[in-house]
Amino acid sequence: MLKISKLTDYGVVVLNELAQAGGVKLSTDDIACKTGLAMPTVRKVMKALVDSGLVLAQRGARGGYRIARAPGQIRMLDVVQAFEGPVAVTECATDDTLCDITDSCSLASNWGGINQLITQVLSRVTLEDIRQPERQLRLVREAVPLTSLIELVNLP
Repeated sequence: MLKISKLTDYGVVVLNELAQAGGVKLSTDDIACKTGLAMPTVRKVMKALVDSGLVLAQRGARGGYRIARAPGQIRMLDVVQAFEGPVAVTECATDDTLCDITDSCSLASNWGGINQLITQVLSRVTLEDIRQPERQLRLVREAVPLTSLIELVNLP
């Protein structure tokens, strides 16, 4: 199964809370309370989000965290990469990695195209899209026309 990790999912949840707060800074206690995440998890998530530049942190009595950009400017690719590293569906999809059968595999180079498609989709979807279900429906319709869905269902 291809899926993102829990920390990546939690990162999106935290970014959503920070987006709802607007320019108001939230403490780790605030974030834990609003999201229901345990404090150690919040700390891990915040470190990754700050390190990636998606969240700004300020220390001190008047400190806290706030979102670094508008939700429409935060790509899901950026969030995934903050937690998972570069997108690679298989070892073959990265330029710097070889698996044991790369030399004899007739499909090795084909995974790169699939990897590019996934990367393109993740870069087109923003935090704002995730926050609004009607935008998600529009993205799906744009990405996969209804005729393609019909063709997929009627495969021999």
